[in-house]
Amino acid sequence: MGNFTWSYSGLSLFKQCPRKFYRTRISRDTKEEEQDFLLYGKAVHTAAEEYGRDNIDLPAQYEFIKPYVDTLMRTGGDKYYELKMALTADLEPCGFSDPEAWWRGIADFMAVDGKTALLVDYKTGKSTRYADTKQLEILSLALFKHFPEVKTVKGGLMFVVAGKLIEAMFYREEEEEYWESWDKDVALLNSSFESETWNPKSNFSCYKFCPVLDCEYNGRS
Repeated sequence: MGNFTWSYSGLSLFKQCPRKFYRTRISRDTKEEEQDFLLYGKAVHTAAEEYGRDNIDLPAQYEFIKPYVDTLMRTGGDKYYELKMALTADLEPCGFSDPEAWWRGIADFMAVDGKTALLVDYKTGKSTRYADTKQLEILSLALFKHFPEVKTVKGGLMFVVAGKLIEAMFYREEEEEYWESWDKDVALLNSSFESETWNPKSNFSCYKFCPVLDCEYNGRS
């Protein structure tokens, strides 16, 4: 693959619209506006991290997440909060800021106990309708590289507002199959980098949220 770095969120944005991905993540001549729900999600993540890792009291407005974080804190094994992981293009573990990093991701909560691990990502959406366990899959693949003793990962998307948990299991013996499922989308991203082609794609965000105002599909300009 070419000399570029990707993440789950970046690849998702690229699939939504290559032009928007390029303008907000690569050329950075356009700043993506932070919607209220994104700011709220960040605040909840920060509160959960500080409470679980640093024993800092939860702000009153986020007390509702206490039972969820308490449950995770009682998990056995070595615990990690907002753990940054990265892989090289050869799928070797590396530092998050290393120049050779090809993929980067952050695990909201992780507990490693011998050959098993628990991996959780907090979600603040009011519905699980668009829950995507592929995020857990790519994080699990990185976990397998950074923690070679782990054979099985139990993943969960913890919807703290909706009060639901979407679970998925991942197994080291199936690593190759998991990686193959990413090949097509990552190859398309690589092709755009190599050809320097970032075509716009009309989608639901064009008319309300997209900051690329000079795009022909933008309905805000």
